[in-house]
Amino acid sequence: MFAGKVAIVTGASSGIGRATAELLASRGAFVGIMARSAEKLGAIASAHPDRILSFPGDVSDPNAVENLFAAVEARFGPCEILVNNAGTIDPKPLVAIPLDEWELAFAVNVRGAYLMCRRALPQMIASRRGAIVNVASISGVPGTEKFPGFTSYAACKGALISLTEALAVETRDAGVRVNSVSPGSVDTPMWAAVSNHSPASMTPAEVAETILFLASDLSRPMNGQNLHVWSA
Repeated sequence: MFAGKVAIVTGASSGIGRATAELLASRGAFVGIMARSAEKLGAIASAHPDRILSFPGDVSDPNAVENLFAAVEARFGPCEILVNNAGTIDPKPLVAIPLDEWELAFAVNVRGAYLMCRRALPQMIASRRGAIVNVASISGVPGTEKFPGFTSYAACKGALISLTEALAVETRDAGVRVNSVSPGSVDTPMWAAVSNHSPASMTPAEVAETILFLASDLSRPMNGQNLHVWSA
């Protein structure tokens, strides 16, 4: 199903991003991976030398995003599947969040997705095919009970869900689909850090399977949807 497809996954050094990138590669895709840890990315790529290209960088930096796409295009070809997974969280009450930390949260969680989509879409639209999957969160789903101290994270993920819905409308006539997935607690280093190592309800591999479903033709009739991957 993914044989010969070219994908880019951000936040791919661990957790959901790594699981998604490795699953795509195992199913025949060529994958460009981005995160800030060159060492972790290099280890992942070395295990899949013909399938995965690592590119360390910051998703909120337009130059880094441009260089990532240029490298992937030169090695594998135009991006057909984009997974915006990069994210950051630093739980604090709103009154304790300095402006620069609030802006950093939006830079990684929202601006990064905007920059990646803006760079990927022209080629997707020209070829009239493409799938974008944004990794949001239960924290951004309207109506769900929020975790104390997650205000900036919830606001970012809510924005990402809205971006998904709006962008799906813009691109649907061009053959491009945009969907998102909102996991609950996932067994990742980020969850362990913010939850004091509380048990998680699912694994990165389980979320990765949902992401691949949204990126595949199996979900062709779906556009602008936000899949909830958690128990109510």
